[in-house]
Amino acid sequence: MTMDQTELMAAAARAQNIAVPAVVAPTDHWVKLNGINFHYLDWGNEHLPHVVLLHGGSLTAHTWDMAALLLRDRYHLVCLDQRGHGDTDWTPDDRLSEDNNDLMLEDTRQFIEYLNYDHMTLVGMSMGGMNTIRYAARHPERLDAVGIVDIAPETMREGQLEMEAFRSATETLNTFDDFLNRAIQFMPHRPPDHLRYSLTHSLKPTADGWTWKQDHRPRPGMQDLTEEQRKEENARRADELWADIRAIHQPTILFKGADSKILAQDVAERTVAAMTNARLVVIPRATHNVHSDNPVDFARELDAFLTEVLPKR
Repeated sequence: MTMDQTELMAAAARAQNIAVPAVVAPTDHWVKLNGINFHYLDWGNEHLPHVVLLHGGSLTAHTWDMAALLLRDRYHLVCLDQRGHGDTDWTPDDRLSEDNNDLMLEDTRQFIEYLNYDHMTLVGMSMGGMNTIRYAARHPERLDAVGIVDIAPETMREGQLEMEAFRSATETLNTFDDFLNRAIQFMPHRPPDHLRYSLTHSLKPTADGWTWKQDHRPRPGMQDLTEEQRKEENARRADELWADIRAIHQPTILFKGADSKILAQDVAERTVAAMTNARLVVIPRATHNVHSDNPVDFARELDAFLTEVLPKR
């Protein structure tokens, strides 16, 4: 990171009341997996327990930065930019017809194989949480623990519509400050200094102004579905995710934002009840982006959970 970005990170940390001895940036790394180049962040301290973090849709690996500042002295944190997000490549045109969920599951599998940790914790938020659920159900052998952030097989449509409307309204804007002002309006609960820092990693300049570092291309076939077919497809995917939830046997923590418009309380409770060894933690002063809205409480609860459940080695 440049000095300017480090200063922005420090300002964001102060705005979120994060008190750490030093604001230390992660290092950038790249690896080719599943046919494309992936970018990821490594926060150092490889001798500590490994925790791999998967961000949500429209976000990047840097979404974990505030929580990482609080956790980096106790864990080795590795944060992946998932396909079509951040500084990772987009899906090639000749693979756009493939199921994106399956592509991301294979990305996750190959990334964890590449890291080659004998033992680790996998934590994912929203889209990354679904990838975490699917991976944990199929490849439990390396996992000591699992973290899922504000996602479950069933979600509330209200929050989805709000996020879709925000993204659609901000596809391309003239200036960086235009994005910042829109973000402040959309997330008035988040300190502006934190939003400014986050946007520096989420946006890129174009000939027409600024836009998101995200692949928004429609997938062939999906836009041709009728409303009834779309409901049937969503129901099918939900059934598959419930089956995956029931297949997870590692110690698991499900985080819910107290003010989330994505994850309902009753669904969160049913999700942890469906697993062998799971608990629900509701984080106050947090919407869907639990770890960004309230990084202090999120980091404290994740640390307490891992301190309890990770094997002592």
